[in-house]
Amino acid sequence: MFHPGLPDKFVNVASIFLSKLINRGKKIQDLKVQSILIIRQDEIGDMCYSTHAFSLLKKQHPTAKLTVWCKPAAAALIQHDPSVDYIISDDRPEGNRYDLLIDLRGKWAGIFYALMNTPTYRLERGAIRLKNKGHQPHESETIYQIIQPAIGDLPFDLPRLYASGVEIHQAKDFIAENKLTRFAILHTQVKRVLRQWPEERFAAIAIYLKENYALDIVFCGDNSELMGIERIQNMIPFTTYNAAGKLNLGAFKVLCEQSQLFIGNDSSPLHIASLSGVPALGLFGPGQSDTFYPLGEKSGLLHHILPCHPCTQIKCNQDLPCMKRITIEEVKNKIESIIN
Repeated sequence: MFHPGLPDKFVNVASIFLSKLINRGKKIQDLKVQSILIIRQDEIGDMCYSTHAFSLLKKQHPTAKLTVWCKPAAAALIQHDPSVDYIISDDRPEGNRYDLLIDLRGKWAGIFYALMNTPTYRLERGAIRLKNKGHQPHESETIYQIIQPAIGDLPFDLPRLYASGVEIHQAKDFIAENKLTRFAILHTQVKRVLRQWPEERFAAIAIYLKENYALDIVFCGDNSELMGIERIQNMIPFTTYNAAGKLNLGAFKVLCEQSQLFIGNDSSPLHIASLSGVPALGLFGPGQSDTFYPLGEKSGLLHHILPCHPCTQIKCNQDLPCMKRITIEEVKNKIESIIN
């Protein structure tokens, strides 16, 4: 049987031990923090639910320089965040000793970096995972718990994304060029096929939204998803619009803000949309809906959890995979509840 948490256990133990060694005999309240490194070496969706850490740390330590070490794709999401002073998107950053190092992900690269460039104080994910064993909260709450020793009594704040003036104009130009007024955004393609709701069902929902809510349909994604989007467009008997590959992450966030509804598979566009304030419906299968459900009062999700969940997301032994168990009727009912 596959145990998805087994490799992480070794990383967590090593990370906890390293922090205890670095922090021994110190109190974080006694430190004068002038430099902070946050490590978030994973995907765009993870970064979406981490951005409140930047603003909270900056609020508590206003003179500190805050650096984020992340993947290039995730760097594009935070490049206009006013709380972030520097972004490192290289595989191996230059060695620097920071007053405070916060490892939000917990990977060997972050552990080795802390060993070679020992910070004054280190906070990490492993101890929080251990404390929450058996009931992991939403990722945004986990991030808040990790940074809590460094922010004192500051209350939880929702993650937030920022766009530049250029990105705002890009989104508004797309809306104007296509003469959109009321529209829904659909994200229909994913890199892992077991996370994808069937294309013909997305087409049926697009028709439903047009006929029952008078919503135009805008597809989103990147250039690699264009063929799949075109297949769905060919199933729809009216004109639809395609933003895939035309907008960067900031402009896409603005597009979501101007829309009436977002529906998508468990992927980064869903998480960006959920932070934009739009009613967002996530369709989950092998993914972890309990820790990565879309935030916001207007958001919702559909998820049929099977005994084999979570899985490798590579091969399915079920006669009816979990994504295909989400019916068109269920999606219609959920749309009605989150819109009304």
